[in-house]
Amino acid sequence: MIINEFKDPDKIVYADINEFADNFGNECGISDLRGKIEAFKANPVKEGVTVSGTKRTTLKLLIPNMVFDEKIEMGDSVWVYMGELYEIYCLYWPQE
Repeated sequence: MIINEFKDPDKIVYADINEFADNFGNECGISDLRGKIEAFKANPVKEGVTVSGTKRTTLKLLIPNMVFDEKIEMGDSVWVYMGELYEIYCLYWPQE
């Protein structure tokens, strides 16, 4: 995981939490993904949190500005990282 991945506009997907969490959780086999994201948002840790699904999927919830020394655009939000071969999801809460 390198910071340049989080700065590549071709790799980043900005996703509304209301549209993302339930659909993505179902696709990955992660029950209550929204609850896990909300819990991490409320109490983030520098190293992030790994979440595993039943469909052989593992993802990492992280806040890039806590992980990397360099700050990035929307780096204070929760991001979903699944590895260098996949898109990275930057989550936002539209009501905030």
